Amino acid sequence: MIPVSASTVHTPAYDISAVRRHFEVTERGIAYFNHAGISPLPRPVRQAIVDVLDALAAGGSTVFRDVLDPLMEELPRRVAQLVNAQPAEVTFVPNTSTGVNLIAQSLPLQEGDNIILCDVEFPANVYPWMNLRRKGVTTRLVPAVDGGLSLEAIEAARDERSRVVAVSAVQFFTGRREDLAAIGRYCAERGLWLVVDAIQGAGLVPIDMQAMGIHALAAGGQKALCGPPGQGFMVVREELIEQMEPIFMGPLSVVNWQHWLNYDTTLQPLAARFQTGTTNLAGLAGLNAALELLLDLGVENISAWVTHLSNIAIDELTARGFQVITPREPERHANIVTLAWPGEPAPVVEALQQEGIVLCEHRDAQNNPYLRVSSHCYNTEAEIYRVIQSLEDHINAHEHH
Repeated sequence: MIPVSASTVHTPAYDISAVRRHFEVTERGIAYFNHAGISPLPRPVRQAIVDVLDALAAGGSTVFRDVLDPLMEELPRRVAQLVNAQPAEVTFVPNTSTGVNLIAQSLPLQEGDNIILCDVEFPANVYPWMNLRRKGVTTRLVPAVDGGLSLEAIEAARDERSRVVAVSAVQFFTGRREDLAAIGRYCAERGLWLVVDAIQGAGLVPIDMQAMGIHALAAGGQKALCGPPGQGFMVVREELIEQMEPIFMGPLSVVNWQHWLNYDTTLQPLAARFQTGTTNLAGLAGLNAALELLLDLGVENISAWVTHLSNIAIDELTARGFQVITPREPERHANIVTLAWPGEPAPVVEALQQEGIVLCEHRDAQNNPYLRVSSHCYNTEAEIYRVIQSLEDHINAHEHH
């Protein structure tokens, strides 16, 4: 797919009407803007899940041969294509938190080491690092600049015991799209590991682990990837895997795993060593179908389109007097636009739901209220204008009270 500049795009580089037919919410007239919370399942994803359940009901253990074996050939290749890694560097986890915990606990960190991250990260990329305090490893939270992590803030916090920079590809609250390439260069020059929470980015913005110098990443499937909840992936670069000590071990972690009574703890090569036991077959099949859909559309094309929709939202909301905290520059945002809301946000979220508009509320660390609008590949300009107009109507009604 040929990437399209977000500043010049007026229609996506794919057939949006065909893509919209995959999403049932569009047929019900719903303008769905909570993809940063959970995406509606596209029809092909739901069908892939149903097919696995049907096979499980009809054949029991035959699903391992008929479904799981081909799936584990195809799915790691798709994940590797998505983030520019090797299939053998890919393994599967239920969610982002599990992936980040596995990475954090398996890294060769010593007492006195420290981790650097910024203070607007989602807890899935904070608590696993804070939990390392039991090993004497500290977490240094640096203040966000323009909604995210700045090199200046990393440099101010870094010392000779800094080991990891942890960051989200796209910040869940502010919507800032992080400059992973610049952060990766910084980390490479100073011998730091770069670990990325990719749940808001993978499938929506291009992620290239090689070019960006990302050592490890994790992503749940239910947000940017349009996959089923409770199924995600973890990718760790080969050179880092060799330094890690997996904290879990199960029947699938070892080389002779099919010889059940030969208790040989020789670990599987590369990311396969992070496998433990029975996998979520239906979740894997759904994730595979979601990746097939997004890769066919082209992540660069999806990125250009959602950035264009966010450009409109930021410009229009700002012009109408809303305080938007998402960075305005197109290269600094993706599909998330967050605005301050004067007053209690829950009633307006409920009222919008009654109008067929789905978005969500958020609070900052000081408990100030915000609304978040998060789009995806099938949303339209008309839907963006619809939510903006509705927000303005509710503000006007609020002020007249």
